[in-house]
Parts: sequence; C-alpha cells; structure tokens
Amino acid sequence: MAHIKHQTSYILFALLFVAQIGFAEVLPDGFYNKINGLQDGQLKDTLKSLIRDHTAISYGSGTGKTWEVFFYSDRDEEGYIMDMYCDDWKKVTSPGQVAAGCNIEHSFAKSWWGGSENDAYKDCYHLNPSNSTANSARSNYPLGVPVKEIKTAGSLRVGKIHHDSLNVDFWVFEPKDEYKGDFARAYFYMATCYGHWSNGTIDPVLSKYNGWRINNKDVGSKFAMQNDNYLEFQPWEQEVLIQWHRQDPVSVKEIHRMDAVSDFQHNRNPFIDYPYLAEYIWGEKAGQTVEMIHLVSSSDEAFIPGTSNGWTDIADDIENTEIPTQNYKFLRSGQLLIRVGDQIYTITGQKVQ
Repeated sequence: MAHIKHQTSYILFALLFVAQIGFAEVLPDGFYNKINGLQDGQLKDTLKSLIRDHTAISYGSGTGKTWEVFFYSDRDEEGYIMDMYCDDWKKVTSPGQVAAGCNIEHSFAKSWWGGSENDAYKDCYHLNPSNSTANSARSNYPLGVPVKEIKTAGSLRVGKIHHDSLNVDFWVFEPKDEYKGDFARAYFYMATCYGHWSNGTIDPVLSKYNGWRINNKDVGSKFAMQNDNYLEFQPWEQEVLIQWHRQDPVSVKEIHRMDAVSDFQHNRNPFIDYPYLAEYIWGEKAGQTVEMIHLVSSSDEAFIPGTSNGWTDIADDIENTEIPTQNYKFLRSGQLLIRVGDQIYTITGQKVQ
C-alpha cells in the first residue's frame, strides 16, 4: 500500500531535517567569488575546479556508505525515503539501512562513462534511492519526454522519441513534474564535475572511452551526450534540461538534500546554490559574463524556494524585497504542492480544495 502522508508545514520539515542532520554544512562565504566576470568554457572550468576535488563516499549500505547519506539527504520528517522514481515510499529507521524494495540508482547512468567504480560512480549528487522495478525499467536511458511506446514504471514514464539528425528512435525516461528540475540540476552537476575541460582535456572518469561513451546504440549516452565541446549534451537534451530547470525551480527539499550530501562529500552543486548559473552555460545567458551582483543564492533570505530562478535586475532588491513567507513547496500524500498565501496549488497551477 502506498504511503499516505499528512500535510506538514515547511517550518516543521526544516526543524526536523536540521535535527536529523545536526551538523548541516552550509555554503561558505565567497565560495563562488572566482566565477565573477567569467563566461562559457572558463566559467564551467572554474566551477569544475571548485567541486571536482571532493570526498568519495563508499558505495552501498552501512555506516559511511551511500545509504547512510540517504538517511540524512532523502528521508522525510516521518522517516520515509523520498523516492523520486515511485510514490510508494518505504520507511528506514537507522543510518545505512536499505529501504525495502529499493536500489541505489545512478540517475546519470554509469554505463555512460563505462561503469567504472570511480568518483562519478559513487557521487551522491546523482545517486538516488529508487524503487527497484522503476530502476530496472529506466535502464540507462537519458531524460526526455517520450512520445511513443510509452509505459509507466513507478512514477516514471518510459518510451521513445525520434532524433531527426540521426534518423533513429531511442528510449528516454520522464520523471514526475515536481522532480524534473531536481534531475536537470543533477545532470548539470555531473556534466560540470566530470565533463571535459574547455581545452578538451578528458577527466579521468571518462578515460575508458576518451570521453562519454557514444559508440554503442544501446547505451543512452550515444544520443544524449557529445564529446566535441564543454557543453557535453546534445542540443535536444540540453533543451530538455534547461526547460525543466526553469519549469521546476529549486525547492526546500533540494536545498536540504544538497546540504546533507555536502556534509559527506564536502563539495556543492553550483546549480542549486546559484540556479541562474545554468543559464550562463546552457541557457539564455550563454556568451555573457557572470555578474554575481545579479545572482541570488538559494541560501539567501531573498530566495523563495519553489518560485525563484535566482536572478535580480537590481542588486539592492536582495536587501529590500519583502519575502512572502507563506510561499513554499511542501509534500502531502507523496505529492509536491505549492502554498501561496492561504491557497494551495499543484505543481502545474491547479487549485487544491
């Protein structure tokens, strides 16, 4: 039977989450100062240099391993693992315990770099607790919106799309709307942390195939990734990811997850800390230099989780904006909802009675 959750407030969630972690690592002052005035490849290189050197957590269950991280990063206030692949959530009661019927899922499929158990294999920013059936159905497919041969697995939709330039159909998987931004920002992180340097130098993670694996039609990276420049993604995948990044802004859940992972790995996801940075590499600001004065961090008081893209036209807005404290995302019965004042809406804008 699917886990049915009671409505909880953002404040309760936050307090319980902090109580569970106890030592939450926060964004250090000036951590991103080096990116000011940079653009394109230089920007991505500098972000890579900030996050690439981190602690690799041992893979699996038990103390000091992936499932201990999940206990702090992916457990809700009632003790249930927040599975983005399935609405039937399972409870865990101790760090390192495996949630019943769940696997550790590589959202950025491990076959894309050859499956070696390296830093990318163990990186919790793209690892998720996942219902094993949904995990299997997703296979090594990239993110996308299927248009034919569609089937469901857990909360995922799996099916095929058509690639015009290659004149071929291939499989993709689509998460629920409330998690699309989470997955997109995980992909941006992986492409930055383990992708190419802008001069073409290959990260050690990619050494097996001298880049992302694009030599096999049965591995999703052939259709999603390219090795020609620092952008990493094929244009169609880039378009999907940036759209989902805008459509589903950074939420409280996502910020807390990053802080918990950071406690173990001691690095950050720049596209959660400063969501608008993705626009400078893959979006509307590509080719322009970063001006930090215009960026609002998700840790700033002026940032409104679930509604903000992290950009302000006037730097003073950060200090002068009155923050509507009743606007936030929260989970109820496994569904992500948005409260605006006294009214509750679904992620797509329908009022909830």
